Amino acid sequence: MVVATCPKPPADETVTVRHIVDGDTVILQNGRVIRFIGIDTPEFNKHSKLAAEFGADAARRWLQNKIPKGSRLKLVFGVERRDDYGRWLAHPLTVNGDLLVTAMLEQGLGPLLLIPPNDDYWRCWLAAEQRARQHRLGVWQAPLTDVSSGGWQLLQTRVVQPWPGSGRLKLELEGPLTVMAGKQLPAAARASLKKLRRGDRLFIRGRVRASPGGRQHGRQLLWLNHPWQFYQVEQ
Repeated sequence: MVVATCPKPPADETVTVRHIVDGDTVILQNGRVIRFIGIDTPEFNKHSKLAAEFGADAARRWLQNKIPKGSRLKLVFGVERRDDYGRWLAHPLTVNGDLLVTAMLEQGLGPLLLIPPNDDYWRCWLAAEQRARQHRLGVWQAPLTDVSSGGWQLLQTRVVQPWPGSGRLKLELEGPLTVMAGKQLPAAARASLKKLRRGDRLFIRGRVRASPGGRQHGRQLLWLNHPWQFYQVEQ
């Protein structure tokens, strides 16, 4: 398990909360929309016919208790301050100056989600998420996604064919799923992949798509570009 202590960064701004949209998004008194960095809480699916995802209500209620309407909230903005939807990307702080998302991950209110360059605290947040998974808290009570579907997925699987020791770094997993190390994956994470052996269990996340070479056999492909996308699970 990753062990790291989360820092207490200085706040960039103190704001007033007007409305809690869901577990990871709030609207401020001045109308700005703030999307929390580091967590992806379940969706309400208000703009589709799909039912709300498991844990959506729990995440929003938890946040409403922590930062109710009209409360003051300290924010630390990300290196990249806006997303493609125009939302501001920020780290909310607790009254003690801690990263609020750490507590959210520890409660299992949603899985870790980081988009570079806003990924400074991945080590301590991965540890927080692992603690929640170990105790099956919040969203971790529900079964993980079936690899047969595409898109962003959270999976637990086993190594079927480890890296042979030469050529491009890839592993064959149950599913059937092929994972490949991207050019951005740091050396330490690549070394961890190389050590994996047949039967080792992995928690892994990423965008799954049909493998170009395995369309006829139903194989899926997932690229690993960041160290927080995977870790070994105890047998």
